Amino acid sequence: MKRLIATAALTTLVAVPAFAQSYPGVPDEGVYVGTALGQSKLKYDIAGFYRDQGYPNVSSDDTDTAFKLFVGYQFNPNFAVEASYVDFGDFTASDNDGSGRAKLSVDGFTAALVGKLPIQDGFSVYGKLGLIAWDADLNESDNTGSQSFGEDGTDPFYGIGAEYVVNQVMMRLEFERYDISEGGEDLNIDLISASIGYRF
Repeated sequence: MKRLIATAALTTLVAVPAFAQSYPGVPDEGVYVGTALGQSKLKYDIAGFYRDQGYPNVSSDDTDTAFKLFVGYQFNPNFAVEASYVDFGDFTASDNDGSGRAKLSVDGFTAALVGKLPIQDGFSVYGKLGLIAWDADLNESDNTGSQSFGEDGTDPFYGIGAEYVVNQVMMRLEFERYDISEGGEDLNIDLISASIGYRF
């Protein structure tokens, strides 16, 4: 699945120049801004990590509501650069008796190249490749107190999506995979989101 998504994103970036075209009411170039809301899913077994540490009765919640703010510049109907801030929400693990709890919070700033393939009347599909500078905070608490840890880093991400523009209002549906790694552990996060924006 991971390889398929990356291949689709790369194919879109490479193929779009052969299909260059524009449509009335859809700006060929310029700045755009937007916001997105969706669901994030942590591709890491938090509960399994704590079970390995000697806490057998742990359950976890590896999904949360995420949001994103983004700004981009469209060079032509096919290519854009885009930056964003994304907050993936909180992922938690807790003892079933309520004696202990861990919360992992992850957010970051991204920069990406976007390749678009116009289809018809303001509708297009696109692929996205970029980097995320992420920050992660882990808070653990139990009956004896609490402690916090912080990590950060820069890793790749990629995505695919569909976009529709009408009267300069932009609507998107997209899937993104953030390949976050730290200390030999893969903390990959998937994000499915819907967004609305404006093309200037």
